[in-house]
Amino acid sequence: MTVTYLEALKYLYFNRPFGKIKIGLYRIEELLNILNNPEKTFSSFHVTGSNGKGSTTTFLHYLSRFHGFKTGGYFSPHLSSILERYLINGEKVSKNTFLKSFEKIKNAAEVLDKKGIDYSPSFFEFATAIAFEIFKNENVEISTIEVGLGGRFDATNVIIPKVSVITTVSLEHTKILGNSIEKIAFEKAGIIKENTPVVIGSIPNTAKEVIYEIANKKGAKVYELGKDFNFEINKLSFNENSINYYGDKDIKDIKISLNGTHQPINAAIALKAFEIFNPLNENVVNDAFKRAFIPGRFELYKNILLDGSHNPQAAEKFVENLDIYFKNKSKVAVFGILDDKDKRKVIEKLSKKFDHIIVTCPPSHRAVNCEETFLLTKEYCNSVEFVKDPLKALEKLQKYRSELKVVTGSFYLVGYIRSYLENGYIDEELNLMRR
Repeated sequence: MTVTYLEALKYLYFNRPFGKIKIGLYRIEELLNILNNPEKTFSSFHVTGSNGKGSTTTFLHYLSRFHGFKTGGYFSPHLSSILERYLINGEKVSKNTFLKSFEKIKNAAEVLDKKGIDYSPSFFEFATAIAFEIFKNENVEISTIEVGLGGRFDATNVIIPKVSVITTVSLEHTKILGNSIEKIAFEKAGIIKENTPVVIGSIPNTAKEVIYEIANKKGAKVYELGKDFNFEINKLSFNENSINYYGDKDIKDIKISLNGTHQPINAAIALKAFEIFNPLNENVVNDAFKRAFIPGRFELYKNILLDGSHNPQAAEKFVENLDIYFKNKSKVAVFGILDDKDKRKVIEKLSKKFDHIIVTCPPSHRAVNCEETFLLTKEYCNSVEFVKDPLKALEKLQKYRSELKVVTGSFYLVGYIRSYLENGYIDEELNLMRR
């Protein structure tokens, strides 16, 4: 029986619980074996890192596409639609393309379900298999694949890439990945394959030692930022940033549309990874970086700046970027954050940058203590109000006479508001996703 798009999403979110993590590669390996191993039908880049992996994967996607390869992209999480996880040549796949692969994966997954709960594929394993099946069906030549969590046991770690990439290593997901930099580095270095080059970014020495040790054992050559390739920033201007790149080929004055002090680093890492695979064409590089795009990441959309400052590190980076791009402008924000985040530290970093803050509730079952968020924000900001409904908060924001209007905090909130700004309504997929 053919399912509709919404029925497929309900199945994924509720039958393959969204957010439940299953450790180990045996399920995804068995699932892909049933499907005749679609992951072996294309070449790939494999990208992990505590920060920067999404941007680096995006840059690699556009570099591959503009150098003439039919390119697939697999990203996570998504902001407003699950289709954002699956790109072909920079465009989201259609619902029909998604459903065609979904049906095939569902049949294979339900074979494994019969073996018991330990073999039943998780949401992310199912979603990953969909990506590989789509890429096979679309005759993709090269795919850019972002690790979901960690690396060693991530469902994406069944591929043998042309190049592996580790952007950064810092303390994150410590209950799953380990409570030290060295342990997290070990998990991320799990994507390094035999005799396969690996590119690394700015990484602490203790983490670097772990990565080099694993790479040496596997005969994998390491290309390190600042040692084997480098970059310099020429200009940071909103949507018109510029860097020089120094690698096998030096390229001057590369224009980058993605904003933020971290993006030149991610761009340089992507350039090195790509030039290991294929020579760089200077004109093509400029076209690729002008077009590279990620929704909801320091994005000015319909005169509202959108950014997910959902943890202290992201909030610190957001504040830094506000000072670079919008230093002397008056600012008003709609802000909402999930209950399981470090609210106080995020609020402490953000609050001093805004003349007024409208606290709201992100549309998620993980955001029920929004009045607590409001009370905490009052401790740090003199002008605060609480508007529970995010769309009413947006309406208030749009009425303010401020030079810069911002929606920040939870990606749930940013995705919800962006979808509303784009469509003029909240569609059924968002209501389902934000249960």
